[in-house]
Formats: sequence, structure tokens, C-alpha cells
Amino acid sequence: MMRSLIENHIGDFLQILTFEKSLWKDFWDKLPYKPLTERYASYFESFYEKLSSVPRNELTEFSHDYEAHNESLKEELSIRIRKNARDLNLAHEDFVIYLMVGIGEKDWVVVEGKREKVIMFDAFALWKKGKFLSLPDAVYQAVVHFRHGETEGNYYDKSELFKYMKDEISRMSNENILKNICMLLDKHVPYYNWTGFYLMDEEGMLLLGPYVGEPTEHVRIPVGKGICGQAAQTKLTFLVQDVSQETNYLSCSSHVKSEIVVPILRNDGSVYGEIDIDSHFIAPFDERDRDFLEWIAKQLLVRAVHWKDFDRRIKIAYLDSYISYILSEIVKYNIQFSVELYVHHTPENVPENLYKMWRIARRLPNAKVEKLIVVDNIEDQKVGITTPRGTIVLNYHDLNQTAQDILRKIITESSEETSKILFSIHHNAVRLAQSFLNTQLITQYVLKPESDINTILYAFLTGITAGYSGSFNRAMFFYYAEKQFLFKKALGPRTMEEATGIWEAIEDIELNMADFLETVSKDFKSSLEIVYDGKVIKEECISQYLDGSAHIVSKSALPEIAEEFDISKEFVLMALKSGEKLLGLLIADNNFDGKPISEYQLNVIENLGHQMALVIENRRFIESIKEKAEIDALTGLRTRRSFEEFVTQPPLQEFSLVFIDINKFKMINDIYGHEKGDEVLKKFGKCINLNIRKSDLAFRYGGDEAVLILNSVDMEIVKKVVGRILECFKNSAEMTFSAGVAAYPMEGSVQKVLKIADERNYKSKLSGNIEF
Repeated sequence: MMRSLIENHIGDFLQILTFEKSLWKDFWDKLPYKPLTERYASYFESFYEKLSSVPRNELTEFSHDYEAHNESLKEELSIRIRKNARDLNLAHEDFVIYLMVGIGEKDWVVVEGKREKVIMFDAFALWKKGKFLSLPDAVYQAVVHFRHGETEGNYYDKSELFKYMKDEISRMSNENILKNICMLLDKHVPYYNWTGFYLMDEEGMLLLGPYVGEPTEHVRIPVGKGICGQAAQTKLTFLVQDVSQETNYLSCSSHVKSEIVVPILRNDGSVYGEIDIDSHFIAPFDERDRDFLEWIAKQLLVRAVHWKDFDRRIKIAYLDSYISYILSEIVKYNIQFSVELYVHHTPENVPENLYKMWRIARRLPNAKVEKLIVVDNIEDQKVGITTPRGTIVLNYHDLNQTAQDILRKIITESSEETSKILFSIHHNAVRLAQSFLNTQLITQYVLKPESDINTILYAFLTGITAGYSGSFNRAMFFYYAEKQFLFKKALGPRTMEEATGIWEAIEDIELNMADFLETVSKDFKSSLEIVYDGKVIKEECISQYLDGSAHIVSKSALPEIAEEFDISKEFVLMALKSGEKLLGLLIADNNFDGKPISEYQLNVIENLGHQMALVIENRRFIESIKEKAEIDALTGLRTRRSFEEFVTQPPLQEFSLVFIDINKFKMINDIYGHEKGDEVLKKFGKCINLNIRKSDLAFRYGGDEAVLILNSVDMEIVKKVVGRILECFKNSAEMTFSAGVAAYPMEGSVQKVLKIADERNYKSKLSGNIEF
């Protein structure tokens, strides 16, 4: 049967090469296969003109290839057709295949024979596409399409087609991926006439998901029923070339002739869903379809089935400060790159660094995930990084290294231009790390009780100018007050000679911020301050630069300031702010070495400047808190805690301690309430603060009790001070107080004096007089 089905006439047609081109038409007309050759020629417009235009050298080359592969192709062709003899209904003997040599325009056309249809297959046309060795597959494909009712066609390489679609699927986003896969397959595979997904619900039923094709009544399919149900039950791929031969088949449409169903399994082996393909062709599927659809099912393990777990791990992939800095700088350089991710389908088997690369590609504006491909073997995981200048591959071993090792590989294997950029970023990262360390040392110093603002300011200016940090030649700090910036501190040489001397002096020594903080004197004063002491910069003159960022300003942009502070070229200007509140100003320049101000220097001064603003504001805040902690909020007097600190170490050699207690205060609270009592206490405290001297101290000791420390042991002076307070209190609150006085150190220690004054205060309540 096979010999009658496939007739090989290629050698006969190639006899045309023995004739002159002018005789090619005569050769064709005399071929012994009329009327088939006539019907074939009539299929093409201007057939004989096209025949004469066929290059002889191409036909000659084709004939050589044919002779080399004729026998092997003939055997493969026979096997390929015989394999699906039943599905293709070859027993009907209603067609025959003629292998011939035509004009190379159409792979195959169908013409009428004596008793059957004849598929005229132009092997030369297939050869021109570079697909001659695919002849068995191409002929089989022609038969499949012929059975579908088609009368002409061109070979499409399924392997290439599936490769293309794999590439497209790997580029898809996860959004609507099932629907998009259906649309892709429907568009590119001629014999995929219904493409869809069924997804397993909680009750164990297959529910119709996204699909492309005619509507189907099979919206819910029980496990085990139909081809879809059998695939779900057995968890195996079902490939049915002729559904009419399948007893357990759920008919969807009379047009459906074949079907392939591939289960989608979770990592634990349970069924997530399945891919269902219906075809109107008989026997169109082969192992390539199976492999391709099973590949899709494997991709969906990451893209859909377990995506929530993968997405969570991507989001929590930790990017440390080193990586974050490198990435931020890459964005500044606008290095465009894409990544191809080869990921294992089990989330916990994916290296942490692969998740980091995934997150980076999703996060950076100049990066993207170009492809995502799921692999079966853990060791096959890798990341391909592609820039306009080439591709670098990080294999599984690389992905299990440290971030620094990965960056080293990227730097060493990148193009020269990219390597220079990346190394420069890395170098600056190391320098900035040193700068941040210096900032940390300054912060630690600030928190020490013995720290002083003079050393703190010089430490920051040293961080800006030192070679191990900002490397500016000079730095100046201005304090903000009343709409202007007042010159306060400066560091750096005054002249080129002084600068040269400094550079020579530091050649043989190594310093860092710790050295400075340990050795600098609290009384240190820079010689540069002598020149600029008392100078100011008006706020209005630099209003456009007061946003809290570091700005590079040319000499010509602010000539008055440049001249005032001897700036020879460009300089950096940065306002120190706390929120919208101005605190100060920094100016730095490279006045002596003349180097352009670098991005790195900007980063350093901005970092130190922000920290400097925090420290200045923090010192203010601490002083404010300290003041609030020492002052009683209700009376305005110093607190009991402040008095206890005073008792521990009295700053006065001698003094009078007065213990005061408001008379009948409890009655005020009981009759009029605590609000009235608080009003009395406020007036009590105000009268005390208004009438004591600058050298005196007043403390709230208890509820309505106060202790005065009067800087005198003269009884008359004490009487005058206490008398003034009593007179004020009588006038404002219409109340009185009792008072007992004792002298330190004549009457003993502070604690003993306090006790004596308290006892005399009790006597005062009885006598109505100040008791000494």
C-alpha cells in the first residue's frame, strides 16, 4: 500500500538538468505524467516563465542533496506515514502522493488524478527553505491538511513554531497569562481550533477557565469523565488522534476530530487544572505537541499555580545597603539591562540571590524581566543579564555566592565601558562606607556627656575636608539667625603654600575620625576663621539654594559670595534644615587642587550636612527637654528633682533656705475644687519668680510647698525678699503663706537646714510671722 501511496518522481524531474534552458519547456511538456503535470502547471500563473527563471545552479545543488539523503528520507517517510495509517484512513486509497520537482513556489498542491486525488509535493520548494531533511514531516503534514479539506499548503516547522511560542510565553507578564497563552496558541498553530484551560475547584470538579474558540456546554467536568476527566484522574497526558475511536469522549462539536489534554500538577502532586486542545484535523499531534504543552504546564507552576509564594519571596528578598547603593547609581548612569531568569518550580529551591535579581529587575526603571523560564533541575537555574554591550550569565554556583562575589564577576566579565562604570560605583561605595563610619563616630561622640559643640562642628568640617572622607579643600559653617547666615567655623588652608604644606605633612600618616576626636583640643580654632570672622550671608541672596540639598554653584552665579570668601572656581552650597526651619549653611570648595566637584563629594557633604542638622537640632531639643524637666509646668518653679540635685552638690558657699507653705490651701481645693487650687498655685509660683533675685533659686517642694535658696544669710535681706513675695501673693490671690528660715552652713548640712526650716515653718503657721 505504501508503495502505491507515495510515488517518488524526483529523479525523473531532475533530468531537466541535462537540457539547455531553452528546452526546459519542451522537457516539461514531454514528461510522462500527463495530465497531472498539465494540471499542476495550470495551478500557477505564468508557470513556464517561472520554470525558465529557476537558477540551474540551485537545481544542481538540490540534486546533490537529494542523492545524498534519498534512501534515508524514503525510509523515514514510509515510517512516518505508516505510524498513523488508521487515523489517516489510508485504507481508503483515495489519494496518492507524488514527490516531484516544481518551480519552488508552493510546497504542495492537490490535483485530480484518474481515480484519486494527487498531492503534488514540490521537494525543491522545501529545499529552498532549508527544510529538505524535514521531508517526511512535511509530507505527513500535507496529508493531515489534505484530510482537513485543504488543496494547497506550505510546510511549517512545528519545532520552530513551538520554540517561538515558548519564547513568547517566557516574555509574558503574569497578568491574564492563561488567556494570553490561549490567544497565542490559537493564532499560531493552524490545527489548534479550541484552546482552553480547566481549573480544579475545591469540590474536585473541573471548571472551565479562560479559552479561545467556540463556546462549549462542558463548563463543569467530573474527574474521570471524558478525556479531560481521565487526564485529571490519571494525572497523565491524553493524546487522542481520532476522537471517534474514543469510547469515553464528551462531544463538544461535530467539527472536533482530535484532542490533547495535559494536566497541570502542583508541586505536591495534586491537580491544579489542565490544558485542553481540540482540533478539527485528524491525527495532527505528535510528541512535539505533547512536549510543548507539558512545558507550558511546567511554566505555570511558577507563573500561576505557586505564584503567590514566589511573589512573596521576591518582595522580601533583602537588598542590603551595598546593593541598594549600587542599584541607585546604576539608575543614575542609565545603564539599561534586562534579565532572563531560569527558575526551579519549587520556591524553596530557588537561590536567594536569584530572588534578589528578580526584585531588582522589577524595581529599577532601567531594568526589566525579559524572560522567565521554569527548569526541572535545580542546578539549571541561572540569570542572564543583557546590556547593549553584551550578556553575562550567572549560573547556579554564582547565584549561591555573596553579593560582592557576584558583582566582581559582573565587573570582570562586562564590556570595558560597563566595567569602568561599575568599578567606579563600587569604589565610591567603599569610600562612602568610610564616610558613613566617620559620621557614626561623630554621632557617638555627640551622645557623650563631655561632648562640646565646638569639637562637634570641627568634626563635621573634618569629615567634609579629610582625604579619608569628603576630600574638599575647604569647608565653612554658618549659623542661621534673623534672616542671615553668620560665619561660625571653617577648616582648610588659607593659601596655596599652606595647602601644599598640609598635603606634604599628611603623606606619611593615616588618620580617621576616631584619631581626630581623640586628639583635637576643645579650644582648637582654625586659622581660616581669622579671615572670615564676622562675615554674613543674607538669606535673600541664596534663596534659590535653600531646599536642603547640596548644590554645585559656579563663581559667576554668586560672584559676591565667591569674592567675599576667596572662592576661585565652583563651590558647594547646602542649607541645613530641620523640616522647613533653617539652622545653618555649609560651603565647601576645591580652591587649591582645582579638581571638579565630584558626585561622590556631593554625596558626602549631603550626608554629613543632614547629620549635622540633626545634631544641631538635637542639641536644641535636649536643652529644651532639660529645661522642661527642671521647671514645674504649673508653678514655673524648679522641680523637686532639681532641688535634690542641688542638695547633692550645692553651688553656693552659704545661703538661707526658706520653707514656704500656703495657708489654708486644702480648704480652697475642698470648697472650690482643684481647678481653683491650680490657679492659686500658678499665682504663688509667679509671685516667687517675680520677686527673687537672679542669684536666688526657687523650687516646688510638694503640693503647696516651696523651698527658696536665697544667696544671702543676712536676716534683713531675707525678710525683704520673702516680704515682697507675700505682698504679691496677698494682692493676687488674697491669701497668705507661712515661712521658716534656716542658714547654711551655720546651722548644719543642707538636709539638716531643710529640716530646721520646715520645723520653723510650722511655728510660722501659729505665730503668723516669718520664723528664723
